Amino acid sequence: MTILVVDDQINVVNGIVSGVDWETAGISKVLHAYNASMAREILECQPVDILLSDIEMPVEDGLSLFRWVRGKKLSVECIFLTSHADFIYATEALKLGSFDYLLQPARYEEICGAVHRAVEKIQQNRETQQMYSYGKAVYRNRDLFLQGILKDWLTGASLQFKEILKCFGDLGILIREDSQIRIAMVHLLRWHDEPWEAAPLYTALENIAAELFEQLGQGLLLLRLEKNSYLLLLFPKIRHNLPEDAVLEAQLVRLSEAFQVHLHCETACYIGASVPIKDSPTLTQSLKKMQLDNVSRQSGVFIYEQPKLLPPALIRTDKLPYWKNLLLNGCPQMAEEEIFAYLRQAEESGAMTHEFLEQFCGDFIRMLAKLLQEKDFRDILIQPEIQDSFSLASESLEGTLAFIRRILQQLPAFEGKDSEKDQMNRIVEYIQHHLSEELRRSDIAEAVYLNPDYLSRLFRKEKGMSLKEYIICEKMKTAQAILRSTNLPVAVVAARVGFENYSYFSQVYKKVIGVNPSAERSKNPDT
Repeated sequence: MTILVVDDQINVVNGIVSGVDWETAGISKVLHAYNASMAREILECQPVDILLSDIEMPVEDGLSLFRWVRGKKLSVECIFLTSHADFIYATEALKLGSFDYLLQPARYEEICGAVHRAVEKIQQNRETQQMYSYGKAVYRNRDLFLQGILKDWLTGASLQFKEILKCFGDLGILIREDSQIRIAMVHLLRWHDEPWEAAPLYTALENIAAELFEQLGQGLLLLRLEKNSYLLLLFPKIRHNLPEDAVLEAQLVRLSEAFQVHLHCETACYIGASVPIKDSPTLTQSLKKMQLDNVSRQSGVFIYEQPKLLPPALIRTDKLPYWKNLLLNGCPQMAEEEIFAYLRQAEESGAMTHEFLEQFCGDFIRMLAKLLQEKDFRDILIQPEIQDSFSLASESLEGTLAFIRRILQQLPAFEGKDSEKDQMNRIVEYIQHHLSEELRRSDIAEAVYLNPDYLSRLFRKEKGMSLKEYIICEKMKTAQAILRSTNLPVAVVAARVGFENYSYFSQVYKKVIGVNPSAERSKNPDT
């Protein structure tokens, strides 16, 4: 608070300025003037809360100064000082609306007390004005105010449950502490026409939803969470219950159809369970996770279920070295096909969630960063279009696929590829170490980081036979060596080369070697 002390006697002014305990009175700043003219200059230049003025001053008295203050409509409380106990002065001062009237010589404690009372009055007036302004603002901007308090509460801000209930009561919303509510989330997925502006879109959604749920006797609060996400909070009006899942689902289907027909926009709606009003923030977070996990951007109406834990194998991929090798060998198109197939498989298996996509994008970009660092092409990842694409990648499967396609198009044709001879050596080495197993083309391709189709073409080119024929031949050669050098039963030998069926092993052995396994055994001199 600021006070202005005005008196034509310098010693009086100096005495008051230095003698009064202003801190106790609630004053933080003290100004002074020796006549009305000086006082006016100060009042026009800076804010003053209290005017402590002598009445009898030459040229212009304190009453005239205060009339000028009132004419300027300045918010200033006035305390008059005078050495004459003249009732005329007191009457005039009161008519002008002065706060107090002190006779000189007044003790500093008396002045301090009068100023302190004036400070309290100013503070009370300001609080009253703030409440009045707050009330008018709430009345004028009810929807905006409601949006703010709902968003703070439902998204976990500091607003407490009792505060939200009081706000509901102040706004005439019929929700009590024991009320049950239902929450649904509407997410705008895709526009097939020009997108609507935020304000008319909110009004359209509110009108459509209000009409649909009014039929069910439900009150409705609509909250815009994010750019394309809205929350519907439903509460029963008098003598009405909350709608069951099937009823709520049917109304939300109608809402989605209305958006499709009239706004040309596809939506996904998520339905939460019926819960006590105090549990609304928790349910809201669950629905937000449902929305995030819809990375395929499927339209429709979905009812909340408890989340299922995914096996760790579905969260992380061990195919990254394979894809990296495809890129190093100048096969970005093949790598893109393999990656897209992997993601589509994850989607079909139910593993595709926001967490999965975030983890995948992180692993993929780390693999690329390492590859580009090895080849000294680090600048690719800091290109603005690549960074913009990556920032949207984990929000949806569509965004991830777009990012992969964009960055693979930017990759250079790497030099120093493995020779076909080196690739064949790795394939043959893997086969030789796994002859006791059932060898599938896909397993071999993954182990040596090659595309299965490319592996088959390479094998026929280098060996003059199919991969399957080569594996059979190698298995039979190994079986022949065992039969000739050991006394192991033929069934055990068959198992040693990956055959569980003895009869089938015998057929294949005779077809490849020319004799059956028993005849081969007879060639062993130790048998």
